[in-house]
Amino acid sequence: MKIRILITNLFFIACILLSLSSCNTESMKKVSMDKFIGTWELKGRSMLEGIKIEIKKTDSGSLVGKVVEINDNKYVRFFVEPNETWITNIKRSSNSQFRLTEKKIGSALFATYGLGTNKEFKVEFLNNDTIGLGSDSKDPEKSTIQYLRVK
Repeated sequence: MKIRILITNLFFIACILLSLSSCNTESMKKVSMDKFIGTWELKGRSMLEGIKIEIKKTDSGSLVGKVVEINDNKYVRFFVEPNETWITNIKRSSNSQFRLTEKKIGSALFATYGLGTNKEFKVEFLNNDTIGLGSDSKDPEKSTIQYLRVK
């Protein structure tokens, strides 16, 4: 009977050790908000492909992204101006995931009709130079919508 209890306890301890050793500890590390600072190029959305955004920290400590270069898309040229605020908010949702609020193209027109002017994405760093953006139903790691660091 004592051997059975001992074997059960050893099996339980082995299971715990195995599950802890197989955990992905990289995703548990806290990613710094300063990692967002820099110039990023949009990828994965045909209309927005190639737009460059510079993310800076404001005096209040929040992060804001401004357009530094637009692409040749006629709608982008019509609705987006260089130095316009593109990313209005970045906030942490866990140690390695964030929520990024992006302004929609034609937001002034949408606002006139009482429609939403912003789009919120789930955000995760895929590596130091790539950010994956996902919607509520799409995982940022599997998304084709990305920000690529230019500098």
